[in-house]
Amino acid sequence: MLWIKRNLLFFVSLLVAAGLFGWGCYYLYDNWDQNVTLQKQLEETEADLKKIYEGSAVFPNTTNIAILRQQDADLKQFVSDAVAVRKPVNFDSKISSSNFKTQLDTTLAELNREAEKARIAVAQKDFSFAAIKPLVNFAEGTVPVLAEQLAEIRVICGLLFRSEISSLESLKREPISRDDAAAAGSPDYHNLIRRTNDLTGDISSFYLVTFQGFSETLASVVDNMQRAPEGVTVKLFTTAPGVGLKPSVVGVAGFAQGQLQQAQQTGSRAGGVPAGKAAPGAANAPVRRLDTVAGEKSFRIAMLLEVTKPAPKVANP
Repeated sequence: MLWIKRNLLFFVSLLVAAGLFGWGCYYLYDNWDQNVTLQKQLEETEADLKKIYEGSAVFPNTTNIAILRQQDADLKQFVSDAVAVRKPVNFDSKISSSNFKTQLDTTLAELNREAEKARIAVAQKDFSFAAIKPLVNFAEGTVPVLAEQLAEIRVICGLLFRSEISSLESLKREPISRDDAAAAGSPDYHNLIRRTNDLTGDISSFYLVTFQGFSETLASVVDNMQRAPEGVTVKLFTTAPGVGLKPSVVGVAGFAQGQLQQAQQTGSRAGGVPAGKAAPGAANAPVRRLDTVAGEKSFRIAMLLEVTKPAPKVANP
């Protein structure tokens, strides 16, 4: 004890050194165990990598690279054929304001005559152009887009009338001009803006239609849409019990919050059918009608439609 008292500092230093040595031994032993585990995992990974490199069926070689190139060529050919089959909606992109006014009046009159002939009740006699029809002068630069929308609505209504719907309650389009913006709150418009496909460059426009009919009507509409060569796609639809013709209660009713935007952005669809290859004359061919179930009541169908067309060609400078 006397020695410890005389050499207290040395003794304390000795104890600290012994403690540190013991802790170092424990740390080395513990990490040595981890090192063994990691070494084993590394060896297993190296063995798997070696199998991949030595496996001729998996690792890229002349044979499977040639197969991939052929499949890539086949896919490009398929896309090219699909685009060639699609028929762009016909409209005059250089139409003047006066000619568009005449075309608008003529087209709306024709649609109303066709509906009357088919005994289809139409709530919107102006087919979403109520704010545009009275005008003589139109906002600068909007006439070509309005002409395009008119042509697309002409196609959509033709498909609906050919499917023998009971009534057309609502048709909504995207507001694209100051004249449309001036009619804010009108039932003629929705808030889904057109979008461009980054891969193909195609432009998509969206329309909301609400109509009444039976189960056979819905089947005919979907069949007609997918056969249309103009690239019309049923993105989303919902059904509800049919009621009287009420133009004020139409449009997005029946769609869940955010459902339209999700279908527009992601391409997901509830009951949706993509546009398919149209057989020659399929667009004008009569639709095979199903038999209405005895006692079946009509119901309302709200439908989101997408019309896809190639981007306009840019003239070389």
